[in-house]
Amino acid sequence: MKERIKDHLRNLTNLVGVSGSEQEVVRYMNEHLLAAADEVNVDHNGNVIAVKHGTSPGPKLMIGAHSDEVGFSVKSIQEDGYLYFDKIGVVSDQLLQGRKVWISSRKIPGVMGIKAGHLQTAEESRQVKPLRDCYIDIGASSKEEAEAIGIKIGDPIVFQSDFMELSNTDLISTKSVDNRISCAILIELFHQLKGKDFAGTVYGVVTVQEEVGLRGVASAAFTIDPDYAIILDTIPSGDTPDIDTEKVLPVFIGKGPACPVGDGVFGWGSYIHPKVREMIEEQSEKVQIPIQYVSLIGENYSTDAAALTTIGKGVPVGVLAIPRRYSHSPVELVNLRDAVDVLKVVKGIIGDNGKKSLSFI
Repeated sequence: MKERIKDHLRNLTNLVGVSGSEQEVVRYMNEHLLAAADEVNVDHNGNVIAVKHGTSPGPKLMIGAHSDEVGFSVKSIQEDGYLYFDKIGVVSDQLLQGRKVWISSRKIPGVMGIKAGHLQTAEESRQVKPLRDCYIDIGASSKEEAEAIGIKIGDPIVFQSDFMELSNTDLISTKSVDNRISCAILIELFHQLKGKDFAGTVYGVVTVQEEVGLRGVASAAFTIDPDYAIILDTIPSGDTPDIDTEKVLPVFIGKGPACPVGDGVFGWGSYIHPKVREMIEEQSEKVQIPIQYVSLIGENYSTDAAALTTIGKGVPVGVLAIPRRYSHSPVELVNLRDAVDVLKVVKGIIGDNGKKSLSFI
């Protein structure tokens, strides 16, 4: 199970799929979910909706994972062949120099330029260069040459990052762990549901444009009208020297899935539904997997769950998140054991689908 998740994660993180340009990821998810689901559809926005029917009547359960990653897009092509770019999603300006990038699904190589240290003033060496002063070098000497290479305005750009296993091979570092790890879990989940008895219907939904405002999940939920939902995502871990772990963010990689009981950013936010929390608590106890419950109200964190609470009549929802270090960078770090634990808890919830009332009181 763990090795299959790792293989899918390796393949998925090698794809270019910033918000609004998720086609490569959508194609991959569509192909691999087709092999296990009863039906799979891709809606007009790019959401992948896979359906698995149970063996008896019961609630409609939506399991969601977003396909997009943070990155950039080509803003302009200069006469000397250099590129200026926009951010897509939240990326720290500290990451905008001296990085290798891929441009478009063709993976045109480029580098984010950085002034030679020999020529930097003392003040420049201490500054973080703002986005509008940063540029990408693709080795072109003119605008015409850049266009001949295939560069177009709006082309997506991602960090180029290898798939690195640490000495503990359960630890993986690469780009777009957020949220390709959950996409890999979703594929494995649907394959494990083949031939299993459960009530109701499971919808595996791969959503688009989560990183730019939770846009895709709303249309997918409108189509499905689920009775309740579990969102799979990643969550920052607090177990590094630069964070006051116990006070600010008591989340550790390798110590089980995290479950934010409340979160919020930029006006978005959600609180876990009490019955969904009970389901997570019961299943984690049943399979003896610890859950790291955490409050992130007012912090810069939210998930697709926030949009579900306001769509239609509202969807009871909870989040199971895989802890990862170095968020929204080319070196995001995750422990595969946490991903396996998420899968086990979700599979248990599906097995008991319909056994618990979804009443708020």
